[in-house]
Amino acid sequence: MSEYQPRPQGGWPAQPPANDSSQGGHGQADFGYGPGSYEQATYGQQAPTAPRRRRRKRWPVVLAVLVVLILAILGIGDQVAKAAAQNAIATKIQSSGLSAKPSVSIEGWPFLTQLAAKDIKVIDISGNNETASGSKVAFNFTAKATGVHLSSLSSSASATVDNINGQAVLPFSSVATLLPVSGITLSPDPAKGPNAVTADLGIAGSVTGTVQLSGPTKIVVSLNGATGLASILGSASGQSYTIDIPKLPAGLVVRSVSVNSQGIVATASASNTTLSQ
Repeated sequence: MSEYQPRPQGGWPAQPPANDSSQGGHGQADFGYGPGSYEQATYGQQAPTAPRRRRRKRWPVVLAVLVVLILAILGIGDQVAKAAAQNAIATKIQSSGLSAKPSVSIEGWPFLTQLAAKDIKVIDISGNNETASGSKVAFNFTAKATGVHLSSLSSSASATVDNINGQAVLPFSSVATLLPVSGITLSPDPAKGPNAVTADLGIAGSVTGTVQLSGPTKIVVSLNGATGLASILGSASGQSYTIDIPKLPAGLVVRSVSVNSQGIVATASASNTTLSQ
């Protein structure tokens, strides 16, 4: 077969592009980095720039921090002022004749606004194992004073009280020491009424009785209904014993008495009084 091939019509065969890498030569692939490519891409256009990050306004955060700090300072100052006032009031109440300084708690927040107005809304007062001037009877008490008006803001200021209500408990152990019968143990007898008590005389039996208020300063314990040897010997039966009510703080006046598991409960109240009365 002859190696002669006829030349195609129309001239020389088409040559591959100069940058055709498929020819295995040293041609360069067109990746857009040819001469003038950058200028052509950016000619007449501004090169893109990264967007500027907007700075957030910090003043709301700063303001919030300042508010928190101010409130914290005011809160601490309020508590310090309240503690000082509570101690001053407790001292005033003790001056009425109590053997020890009672516990005082002022209700409401903020306290400084009450102090500025010289009007304290509510004060809670309590004391345990207290004795009053001229009495050896130990008692526990709680009271709530409302509408306390200060004469001034000085530590020596007086304080008037619109209303105060409370209770004083005379423990049976204290009451028993006032009775002339030795070795007696008192306890409530609810089956016979809110004012009924039982006096246990040990092997001698027991005596039932009642507790009554006789005037604003006296409590009468009447014993009757003895059982066992007490009924035969007549020991303590048919007798009455008077207990002087110790002076209560802040002008509290006993209005009624009853009995519970702790002792004799004296319910007291007063109006238009003073804390040092």
